[in-house]
Amino acid sequence: MEGLMTAEKYLGKWAFEVPPEKVPEAEVKDTVTAEVVVIGAGTAGLITANSAMDEGLDVVLITGSDRPISRGGSNAAAFSKTMKEAGYGPLDPWYVEKEILANGNMVDQKKWYKWYNHSEEAFNYVIDYMESKGYQTALEQGNHMKEHGLHYSPVISHGWAKDIRAGKAGVGQASLVNEFAERFVKGGGRLIFKLAGYYFEKDGDRVAAVIARDLENGGYVRYRGTKAVVIAAGDFSKDKDMMAKYVSPYIDCVREASYNSPEDYNARGGNGIFRGDMLKAALWAGAAWQKSLPNCVMLSNFSNGAVVSRYQNFPGLLLDADGERFMNEYCSRAFGPVTQHLNKKGLSWAIWDSDWYDHFTWYDVMKPDQYKDEFTYTREQVMSGWDAKADGSFTPPKMFFDAEIKRPQWFKADTIEELVEKAGLPPKALETIRNYNKMCHEGRDSEYHKDPDFMIPVEKGPFYCHKEDFTHMNLFTVLGGPRTNSNMQVCDEKDDPIPGLYIVGTGVGDMFAGHYTFMTEGACYGACCITFGYLTGKYIAENE
Repeated sequence: MEGLMTAEKYLGKWAFEVPPEKVPEAEVKDTVTAEVVVIGAGTAGLITANSAMDEGLDVVLITGSDRPISRGGSNAAAFSKTMKEAGYGPLDPWYVEKEILANGNMVDQKKWYKWYNHSEEAFNYVIDYMESKGYQTALEQGNHMKEHGLHYSPVISHGWAKDIRAGKAGVGQASLVNEFAERFVKGGGRLIFKLAGYYFEKDGDRVAAVIARDLENGGYVRYRGTKAVVIAAGDFSKDKDMMAKYVSPYIDCVREASYNSPEDYNARGGNGIFRGDMLKAALWAGAAWQKSLPNCVMLSNFSNGAVVSRYQNFPGLLLDADGERFMNEYCSRAFGPVTQHLNKKGLSWAIWDSDWYDHFTWYDVMKPDQYKDEFTYTREQVMSGWDAKADGSFTPPKMFFDAEIKRPQWFKADTIEELVEKAGLPPKALETIRNYNKMCHEGRDSEYHKDPDFMIPVEKGPFYCHKEDFTHMNLFTVLGGPRTNSNMQVCDEKDDPIPGLYIVGTGVGDMFAGHYTFMTEGACYGACCITFGYLTGKYIAENE
């Protein structure tokens, strides 16, 4: 039985947990000292560095990238001056409780309520600076699901653009990091690119320095932080062993090519983002891993919804490979793929008819909430989009698909019988559709008890179908890492802080669990990066 996995093997040390040999002192070209050393030039690292600098601390920020890095642009705040100006009040705390429950209650509630209680201060700090640089603050639209329902997403996500009326919401993070990088440097901070953190050095129990690899010139540099060293260096989804230990159900969601590719410190998207270099370094320095396992995965949205209704779900008719319904279709986008993944071969078919347009207001969801009423689509615009997809003239963006993953398919037919045949569904689908239409007219879903408002029959041709293959679900990132207290201090197995070591951003432990819900749109950026980054800079100044 040699070679089989056992509990003893699984619970033993993994290769990534074994620290490397120390770099010979002769190869350390220089020692740079500051009060605070921040590792990583994404949103979390830059906000932390600026906040600490504002408190009068001498800060150096190092990053393996050759520029500030970001992707997306959704940043959640429980309240802000922009929300107030747009007529919104503070977020109802009910949504925080809903998020905690959606995470299986396996999260640190101190962190969630710290975000809720302090995000207004942190966001007004960011808003004030961005607007002083000529940007406008956009509020991202919610998910347009039934207000105050279980899956409803409120309007709390912020983004920045020079002209939000002409621009898009949810995609402007590059502007934020670029502006705060410039702010940091102009304020006297030291920002050094192409220097990747390797491992930490300790003075007794205290983390005192990080040894960094000089990616441009070779060799190593020691960065000593007399008050604190802060990790803000991304996730671990490109390390297959870490995925196997901490996120084993989703190890196949990252392509083998990503696991085997060299580290890209400028990574902005795609499957497998970073190798978790500094998360490993924290373990080598005595950190424990977070308590909630497996780590939370951020999976791509349920594509059927985006394709069909431009909403973040598909409240119509979904069928599996047997031609049967498999879920209550009125479901938030993050949960749909998980359910779909359980289907035979990971397949699903979304089916709708030509009257589908009449059941919704068709907003351009990329327009800011402040102006959404000015950007609605006509029936002709919506149906021409369906037709383009169905006749093959529309080429979907590559996104995360490659030769290993089948492309989604669209179908159109004048009769439902023809559609079922074209889509490759079994004859049982016709019976399912007839029964579904009957329940729609009765106003009662006796199978999955869907909200009657979304019992929409499939009766008027032409008919449309979107087939999706989630044999490989698409993974944006993995959230969580070393054990972290509510002050963002990295902790050991006894839950005691390791002196001098902090973490912000994606790697904050026990903030999320299970699957990232997207119901608090921008929660990771808004809480772990902006709010916790802002507060951590101040905490270090006051307590170290």
